[in-house]
Amino acid sequence: MTSAIGTAGPDRRHTAGLTLIELMVALAVVAVLGIISYRAIAAASESRQRVGDEYRRWSDIARFVQMVDTDLLQIAARPAVSENKVSLVLSPAGSAGSGELSFLKLDGARGSARRIGYRLEGTQLILLRWPGTDATSLPTRDVVLDRVKSLHFAMLANDQWSEAWPPAPGGAAQLPAAIEMKLELADAGIVRRLVALR
Repeated sequence: MTSAIGTAGPDRRHTAGLTLIELMVALAVVAVLGIISYRAIAAASESRQRVGDEYRRWSDIARFVQMVDTDLLQIAARPAVSENKVSLVLSPAGSAGSGELSFLKLDGARGSARRIGYRLEGTQLILLRWPGTDATSLPTRDVVLDRVKSLHFAMLANDQWSEAWPPAPGGAAQLPAAIEMKLELADAGIVRRLVALR
């Protein structure tokens, strides 16, 4: 009996476990899976950032278009007592390809009107706000949109489009039938908006 137990011992030399090669293979598999997971997480994070940036950009564009709509629908048509108090002025586009639009807007808070305007400077679209109704004082300036290539306004009057307003000195108090805005953006193409005034 003693000899039988003694001979059984050497047959159980191998215990359960991993050899060095198996351990290295397992580590290599874990490392490859880690790299794949890291790349997938990084790609998802970049995609989320890009989608977030595009959403913010289109929100800014939509907010600007809505602001122009609201402002243009509140144009105050008043008789001009001087050249600086014309209700609506569109300076023709110069060599930069963009003009300036300024007009009297009804100010509900004060029950009066004040002059505001839009101008493109470089690639920034500027909102101008004058303290009163004339254009002799300096306006406050706020950047409302960037990465803009060009901004064009056109006025519809008597079935004809014009890129300057007023069309004649005697028609200063008259408003056009509609105003079209054409906004060209470096990253989003061309946005057109038509606002009917009457």
